Amino acid sequence: MPAVSAAEKPTAGVPEQFEAHPHLLRRQAVLWTIVMGGAALLGWFMLPATIRAMFTLPQILTLAFFLVFMLGVVWTVASGWVRADASGLSGRNGLRSYRIGWDEIESIRYRDGDHWAFVELNDTTDRPLLGIMRSDGEMADDKVEELRAIAARHIPR
Repeated sequence: MPAVSAAEKPTAGVPEQFEAHPHLLRRQAVLWTIVMGGAALLGWFMLPATIRAMFTLPQILTLAFFLVFMLGVVWTVASGWVRADASGLSGRNGLRSYRIGWDEIESIRYRDGDHWAFVELNDTTDRPLLGIMRSDGEMADDKVEELRAIAARHIPR
């Protein structure tokens, strides 16, 4: 790709800020919260009172812990996001947040086999952008194109 000066970079129709998060995954997280929480409550209250009375507090807390842990994993992955503005790219992948300046970024990668977009860094490493996931289909494709347009404006060449 040839170098493009700042004066030649396309700016028409390119937004100043960008934000993306995994829509389908967040809907699934809500669904799983309702299903698993509801199933746990239904299962508990379907037990006869005499059986429920046999559970000790540590046993009840263990069951609750596993439910919260499983939903925590789902919500941790679903809470990913990516934002871009004039100063760079920021986001969260799971429990880790990051901030990357445009001067550190080489390109935005999103090939047909990728499950999510990647930011390729100048040091030849890459970082996943879990805010843009293939499961969102055409919306993800559009978000990548929008992010690439912003990147083209800000990445120094």
